[in-house]
Amino acid sequence: MSSPHIEAAIVRLCRQPRTFEFISQNLRGFDPVELIIFLDRLEKKEVLEHNRDLWTIKEIKSNLVMKLDSEDPQLYLKKYMGYFDFLKTPHPLDFEWRNSTSSLKMLIEEILRLNFVSDKILILGMPTLFATACLKDIPQHVTLVELNRPIVRGLSKLNTEKKRFQIHEADIFTVAPETIGKFNFVIMDPPWYSDHFYQFMWLAAQCLDIGGVLGVSLPPMNTRPNIPEERVKWFKFCQDHGLCLESLVPEKLEYAMPFFEFNAFRAAGVENIQPFWRKGDLAFFRKVKTSARKRPKFSRTSNLWTEKEIDTVRFRIKVDGPDAKGQFIISSILKGDILPTVSTRDTRRGEANIWTSGNRIFSVNQPKKLLFALESHHVQNSKKEKNSVIPDFVKMVTDFEKKEYNNYLDWLYREMESN
Repeated sequence: MSSPHIEAAIVRLCRQPRTFEFISQNLRGFDPVELIIFLDRLEKKEVLEHNRDLWTIKEIKSNLVMKLDSEDPQLYLKKYMGYFDFLKTPHPLDFEWRNSTSSLKMLIEEILRLNFVSDKILILGMPTLFATACLKDIPQHVTLVELNRPIVRGLSKLNTEKKRFQIHEADIFTVAPETIGKFNFVIMDPPWYSDHFYQFMWLAAQCLDIGGVLGVSLPPMNTRPNIPEERVKWFKFCQDHGLCLESLVPEKLEYAMPFFEFNAFRAAGVENIQPFWRKGDLAFFRKVKTSARKRPKFSRTSNLWTEKEIDTVRFRIKVDGPDAKGQFIISSILKGDILPTVSTRDTRRGEANIWTSGNRIFSVNQPKKLLFALESHHVQNSKKEKNSVIPDFVKMVTDFEKKEYNNYLDWLYREMESN
């Protein structure tokens, strides 16, 4: 049996690595048994190759993963991941999990449903939602409060010259509410910890007009042991600040697994998990009265961490005192160096003063020296350095994490295509 039309359709589909299930679903009723025959024949003719359950055309044999520098801006993954292509890889210290594109679409629909054209929207901690609002050119005035410089730089690539889309570059934990203004609708996705929740919620309550609506993501009941008790306290905090719960939909939000969590799970031996396994509850509150309560106290340690990016890998170095004297020493904290969890309850987190975007942690006795080397680009000139410990260390980490990131993209691609 021969059909140039079917063969051409298969080859077109396989310009990117495809599973058998995907090919079958996109051939509009073509018999799967016949499809196997076609695929085998195309493989024998060396038009296609079959590798790790993926079929792909021969000419892209060496590139089974999606790369961020691809010439094609409309990558398959972009349909599912919230703008991972122009925002930097999330760092574990940022507590950043990005919504899937389906969740972002749902949230935009909620904003349009709950607000008039003339209403003002405030977004806290959700840069990808701001990006979606900009690209969809929604009619409301939208303000994002964001401090993370890499994220702000990424968002600056959007077409945001319209005055109704603004980025207020400020720290949510310290910014004065009056410098942001009043809004009809606030939506936010704080880290799922009490201290963070109180800071976000206090700021949102201060910036929300009477009668306005607040949308917030919440951790589902089984996220960690004390979540039920914590949520009771959170709702009481909201009530104390004039916010009345109107609705709560469990597991409404969908999050894409970030690279650092992928590495953590791999280090822990966790396999066969879906990219969007993490869900968030979505709650809506209405502001029914004003509150003059003071901002809750919060002790931040993030200002001790300085970030330097080397060859797409984000290094965070904590400098909280003078360097030790003597030889420069980098120490492993755990076997394999990748922290096998993203939980803040892990005590090994406190031992680290080097943390990478791949969830690697180390302890170094001279963090200032390391930071100086990264800042002055000594790591890129190891041949000129008498002591190559730092350049060799940085090269080792970046080589590992670039390869792991490609594995992460490959895994995402395969998992999303098979569902």
